[in-house]
Amino acid sequence: MSDEEHQHYLIAATKLGISLSEYLRLRLASVNENDVADQIAQLRLTILDNPSDVPTDLWPAVAEVVLLLRHICKPGDVRAAHAELTRSGVTPWRPSQDQKT
Repeated sequence: MSDEEHQHYLIAATKLGISLSEYLRLRLASVNENDVADQIAQLRLTILDNPSDVPTDLWPAVAEVVLLLRHICKPGDVRAAHAELTRSGVTPWRPSQDQKT
């Protein structure tokens, strides 16, 4: 976060009479799930439109992000995400039996 962004959020939190961390938590909690789904769909379209533009050295970072998200998500959240992917026509990733051992 830049110093300018930090100051902006700090001022907004102060105006509400809450701490910066509480303000940021409220902002994160207020993110609409549909907005997130739309952003994911947009990212998917971007990758599909430009498959050769995705650097292969990014895949380790992508894998790490996915694993971290799976670690913090409840099983119900993962099922909901898989259902949304299926609804969107995307086959959700599942580890094969070989990878589990």
